[in-house]
Amino acid sequence: MELKNKEIVYFDEEPDFKDIQKIVGGYFTIIPLSSNKTMFVNEEGELRQLKINKKATEMVGYTIYGNVLIVGSA
Repeated sequence: MELKNKEIVYFDEEPDFKDIQKIVGGYFTIIPLSSNKTMFVNEEGELRQLKINKKATEMVGYTIYGNVLIVGSA
C-alpha cells in the first residue's frame, strides 16, 4: 500500500482496522459523506497539529487535519 504524500486515499471497500490507522496516522473517527461514501480522519489531528487537509476540508465544510481515507464506489 503506497501512501507517500497522499492527503486522500481512496478505497472501494473498507480496509481492516490496522490499515485505516496506518493511512490516517492513528485513532480515527468516521464522517459520513454523500453518495454512500465514508471519510476516515485522524481523531487527534488538530491536537497533534497535523497539516490542514484542504481537499478534505472543502468536501465536508469544516477543518480536517492530516491524511484521510475515503471508502465507497464512485
